[in-house]
Amino acid sequence: MSGEGENADQIEGHRSRPTLKDNCTTHHQTKGVFTMNTKSILTRGVVLAGSAGLLASLGAVGATAASASTHRNQTLTATTKIVNRYDGGGSGYWAYDSFGRVLNLQYLGKVTQAMIVANPALASTPYMYTATLTDKGTFKDIPGAFTPNQGGRNAGKTLRPTQVEGTMSGYGDFAVFYASQKAAGYRGDAYTVPPALRGSARNLHYPSSTWPELAFANGTTFAGVSETGYSYTYTVIKTVHGKHVRVQTWVDSAWNGDGQLRGDGNITG
Repeated sequence: MSGEGENADQIEGHRSRPTLKDNCTTHHQTKGVFTMNTKSILTRGVVLAGSAGLLASLGAVGATAASASTHRNQTLTATTKIVNRYDGGGSGYWAYDSFGRVLNLQYLGKVTQAMIVANPALASTPYMYTATLTDKGTFKDIPGAFTPNQGGRNAGKTLRPTQVEGTMSGYGDFAVFYASQKAAGYRGDAYTVPPALRGSARNLHYPSSTWPELAFANGTTFAGVSETGYSYTYTVIKTVHGKHVRVQTWVDSAWNGDGQLRGDGNITG
């Protein structure tokens, strides 16, 4: 998922996720709840420096925290309750996930004139952000479907006929991206981060890969929205002689072949 492998986005609940695996003083709108914290943007030097590769690829070579506009740094947070979201593995959907998702959207300031000179396209998307998704909940496997790990000796394995349930949790990190206007939380505009998503069909319309865009008003344009890192862990726990025992674990991440390596574990039902 987010653990949506790119197939899970077709959940996300991420990753074999298919393309689908949600803050101003606290305020409530009909589409969701946002809260906001503020810090000096200069404290985000590490974030901007760590995103140098992305900035360079966009032509904004040499951007640093000091070169960013001195707007105050702000974090928007939106929470969504997600129910029965498809989760993708190495060969299609293998589970339904139900979990709480928290989107943290960090405003880094406006691009500078020097950055626009280096990359004129930034003039139309001058507001800089990073984002993180944090998911935590449960899953139910789909008996008869392929197990999530289909690599090596797991190829062709299917989930046992008896359905199992377990816990899932993980995160997704987004590198620096650019927007044509500030997130709706700063402006009081309506936004489309849903407070709840129920049912696999509806969830398919909300990909994890573009989730941060939901915090912006309709009509906003973006550049560089990319989920650069993620890791999700799935665990089946059974009760044996009155004790909870972990019996199956699968880890799906950007650094382990999307959960398709021998050491990544598996859920077999």
